[in-house]
Amino acid sequence: MARSCHSRNGLCLTGSRDLGTSLAMVPSLDATPPQRTIACMSRRIGYPAVRVSGLTFELPVVYSACSDNPPMSLHKLRYVALVCLLLFPISATMSESVLAATRPALHPRATIAGSLASGAHREVFGFALASSLSDPTVGYPSWDFSLLSTVAFFGLHVQDDGTFASDPGSTVWGSSQIPSLISVAHAHGTRVVLTVILQDFGTNTPHMCAGLSHGSTTVSRAVAEMKAKGVDGINVDYEGLNGSCGTGDSSWTRHAFTGFMSQLRSAMPAGSYLSVDTYASSASDPLGFFDISGLAHYTDSFFVMAYDLEYSNWSRPPANCGSFCLGPTSPLGAYKYNVAGTVSQYLAVVPPQQVVLGVPYYGRKACVGSGTPNAVPTSAVVADTYLDASTETTDAAVQPGSYTTHRDANDPSGQERWDTWINTTLNCTRELYWDDVTSLGLKYDAVNGSNLGGLGIWNLNYGGGAAELWNELNLKFGTLNQWTALGGVLSGSAVITAPSAGRFDIFIRGSDNRLWHIFWNGTAWSSWESLGGVLTSAPAVTSWNGRLDVFVRGTDQGLWHRTSNGTTWTAWESLGGVMSADPSAVSWGAGRIDIFVRGTNNGIWHRASDGSSWTGWDSLGGIITSSPHAVSGGQSHLDGFATGTDRGLWRAPWGGSSWAWSQLGGVLTSEPVPVASSTTRIDVFLRGTDSGLWQDTWNGTSWAWTSLGGVLTSGPAASSCAAGHLDVFMTGSDSAIWQRGFNGANWGAWRRQGGLWMQGTPTAACLPSSTTVELLHRDGSASLWQTNLTGS
Repeated sequence: MARSCHSRNGLCLTGSRDLGTSLAMVPSLDATPPQRTIACMSRRIGYPAVRVSGLTFELPVVYSACSDNPPMSLHKLRYVALVCLLLFPISATMSESVLAATRPALHPRATIAGSLASGAHREVFGFALASSLSDPTVGYPSWDFSLLSTVAFFGLHVQDDGTFASDPGSTVWGSSQIPSLISVAHAHGTRVVLTVILQDFGTNTPHMCAGLSHGSTTVSRAVAEMKAKGVDGINVDYEGLNGSCGTGDSSWTRHAFTGFMSQLRSAMPAGSYLSVDTYASSASDPLGFFDISGLAHYTDSFFVMAYDLEYSNWSRPPANCGSFCLGPTSPLGAYKYNVAGTVSQYLAVVPPQQVVLGVPYYGRKACVGSGTPNAVPTSAVVADTYLDASTETTDAAVQPGSYTTHRDANDPSGQERWDTWINTTLNCTRELYWDDVTSLGLKYDAVNGSNLGGLGIWNLNYGGGAAELWNELNLKFGTLNQWTALGGVLSGSAVITAPSAGRFDIFIRGSDNRLWHIFWNGTAWSSWESLGGVLTSAPAVTSWNGRLDVFVRGTDQGLWHRTSNGTTWTAWESLGGVMSADPSAVSWGAGRIDIFVRGTNNGIWHRASDGSSWTGWDSLGGIITSSPHAVSGGQSHLDGFATGTDRGLWRAPWGGSSWAWSQLGGVLTSEPVPVASSTTRIDVFLRGTDSGLWQDTWNGTSWAWTSLGGVLTSGPAASSCAAGHLDVFMTGSDSAIWQRGFNGANWGAWRRQGGLWMQGTPTAACLPSSTTVELLHRDGSASLWQTNLTGS
């Protein structure tokens, strides 16, 4: 019988993985090699501080002195901090041969590709923690379901009698959060499955023995819960050690667990999805808890926990540490236990489509004697979620100038990141190993390179709505447009213009209320440059023949202007006036600029320039409640649009010598967005009182309204690449950008362009003499992202 090298220390344990956002993880301490008896010593290396809902716990972490153990990649204490929080809220400061001659013949069942989300071409399987399931920042409202194929609710805990425990997980399972999750997921073609959890690493694993002995009860309860909630399947997270459980069979738990999975498969409705979480080493362990080749008959996928490997790698090359030292939790190669080796071992036993490679959205840090690779901790080993790790640089305790980022030279193929800095509060050098999008992306490449069934994520709550994580998933597994992070911190929507072929320029009002500028030269992006000023509006911009003109409202509420020849900028000049809204600027060609503003009388005012001098202000009249919006379909053609006091759409065309207002109707709940694709075609888009998209079209003789549907949570953006051809964009109720195109005759269907956009209205523009539409939006951190697509 294999013996455990694991010590749990007995703090707040109920024998299962995670009810909360705890990241304190007991290392991967596994069974001793078969046929050997080793007196394994477990040594405490510290008390990691674990953050849950802003509180801090210290939990004991141990590592094994047994140097020959294969990694199991367990989640063992992930639930501890939340349980402690619930219990002590006041004190929270604190083998049969695995190489079978042929792979098993698989029973008919749900296929991984059977219900993939429309935006993914492989399985992307993510765990959803009960404790923060509906949190708008890290829970399911922040996830891009178009890139997820399966979401596993984590979870319900199995008791000795096979029933489910009444605990925080079951409370959430019985709440309104679950139907809400299911509704959102199913709307995107994403499965939702229930995770059933039983973990036991104690002496003789009595809870695992009892739970498996009552497996029939668990099967009936799990299938009943699945049917009652309308979820699509079950994920099994049983983690333990192989043993006899007092019988004459030294592998009773291994055999009993395989039998349990067989019984569960038989009881589940046809087409249901069944998955099991297994250790990284299981495919090469003939006497371990999991019989991979046997389980392959019954399960649709293996979620392979290829992480926590530092706890089995520290004493071996290339780390060669004399005691536990920090290292990558999920190395791609080089180390004894690594992702590439794990994948190879599984592919020797089961078909690639059954393998879902689990990766970590977390890392670990500690105080160390010096910031060298694989340093030995001198303090608690603390686990960071991806969101925490990615923002360590901004922590107030970081000594200025001390933060340094590295890539693991021991594993050049994996490029795992490690950071060092001086923590002025702890008065020590800190070292953190974690997976950022670079190293995660290389693991994603391994999934695609080995043609695996897909990718698994422990867990989605640790990454929340981080745009770079979703963008990387889209890049490696999605079919959506690739978004590029441009950075910056915006206080409003961006504006875009193309002063010359192959170039386009973007202007924003920054969080410092300065004007900022970045451009694409046809090959690469420039750096952000500050153009100064103190803005009280969004900018407006025009361009021709390489010239740029930008307009803003200043602190005096007047109109201010700067010009660039493409290389240098003039100084700011005041154009006067007193504005009460954002300006609008338009150019019908070289040597002509028209600028429109709303005055203090809520009427529209106008000035024009021939490129060297400006006319005086003239009044267009009207009483408007929006900013003015102007377009030009060609030489001497100008049209101004605005929302009136009746909330309807109003138009003021230039007649050659005067302006004349006309009412176009409608009831607006957004700014109007006009597009002039020719001298005889104007389209105005807006959000109506039904939150849908509406279009009012001028065909040269008359106007006509059209409902384009959708549910907008922002105003629309629109562009035109040819006369009568249109593309319109909006942020949907799922926080993604959606697009519809008009090819001159018919509107296409709504198409999802992805992303998770929490603020404002997108920006769209078709580059001159091209069919490329540039699309911009702000993420939840107010940073700017860009993509492009072919116009309709």
